[in-house]
Amino acid sequence: MLGLINETRWNPISRSHREDVKYELGRRMTTSADNRVTPSADVTPDAVVQLAAQDGIVVEAKLGLPRDTAAWEKDFRQLEKYDDDLKGWWTTGEHLPTHDILALVPFTRATKFVDRLREGLESKKLRFDRRLAVVGFFKHSGVKDVITLKKEWGDLTNADISERLRQSKAIAFDVLITHYPTKFIDSPPPMPYLLQIVWDFHFTEYAARAQTTGERSAVVTFEVSVTTLTKEIQDYFGFRSAGSRSPEIPKRAWVKKTLDALVEFRLATRMDDERYVIVYKRTRKDTLLKFGLGDHLQSGQR
Repeated sequence: MLGLINETRWNPISRSHREDVKYELGRRMTTSADNRVTPSADVTPDAVVQLAAQDGIVVEAKLGLPRDTAAWEKDFRQLEKYDDDLKGWWTTGEHLPTHDILALVPFTRATKFVDRLREGLESKKLRFDRRLAVVGFFKHSGVKDVITLKKEWGDLTNADISERLRQSKAIAFDVLITHYPTKFIDSPPPMPYLLQIVWDFHFTEYAARAQTTGERSAVVTFEVSVTTLTKEIQDYFGFRSAGSRSPEIPKRAWVKKTLDALVEFRLATRMDDERYVIVYKRTRKDTLLKFGLGDHLQSGQR
């Protein structure tokens, strides 16, 4: 999603990012009473991009698709849900004259996904009044880790972006890390992932502040506020809410659940719903392995 957002922001003439493009992951939009799937309801596309006052893209991404193509019907219906006069854009009335719908799917499934989609359109089981495009993605490693995007079917209103994606675009991961320093999306991460970030990045700093003089100990205790820690993680690795339609990532509930896990591991004591006392052990590897978290981190749940 970030690779796609980066491509919509890129100006190939000035070779810089457009500052007028607005985007957000998990932005809450509202359907109209005429919506064919979910009338008058809040929906949360994976990403929303507004290129101008007349041009927008609603993105739905599928990390994986089952082998049984019949199961993809719910994915088609989800896309159809966004074929509506959605409310929630960055305009005075929160509406756009129209917008495009874009499905991001694994490259290995893209052709079959398009085939099934076209079958639904030809049989009239599916209907789209707005432009719809399917973009395949795949990651490959070499000198640099790269995510490649290639449009497999359909067109976008912005002809330049549509053509660039048709020809395929490779975006280096270091570009995404530099311009989009988020480690989260709008769905809860695996517990070990958030725990690793909290333990390695934030608690290291907390421990340093708690023990500023004298000989350093292998174990340091300090108090943590759920609200403060959540805001710090959002500032460094996520994003704070920018309004009523904007999500805050990570959510406070995710951070609290992580601190509650530390209580279970006897690495923290819960004072109340807001405050925890952490028993910070500096030897990260030994600590994680002791509580069975090392295997999760090493198995790719990142």
